Amino acid sequence: MSTVHIFSKPFSNYNVTTIELIQNETNQVLLTGDACFDWRTFTSLQVKNVYLLKTCVELRNIETSDAVNLVDDSTWVELISTNNTVNW
Repeated sequence: MSTVHIFSKPFSNYNVTTIELIQNETNQVLLTGDACFDWRTFTSLQVKNVYLLKTCVELRNIETSDAVNLVDDSTWVELISTNNTVNW
């Protein structure tokens, strides 16, 4: 089972040790809230997938690319219920 690391603040709010700890090809990242503004930086992490909560992206009028996966609320619930999770 992989771990989904949930971030709600921009990348610069997290220290280097935190970022090093999560980099693993089996880990996944879910961005919510203001972390969605910084999605480009999060895609540089060495993780399996980077997800953005679709409602957060739409509310903030953020443009994304294929480098991230937009997830709706039901997919988000499935993602966190079938994996270990860590909120940062």
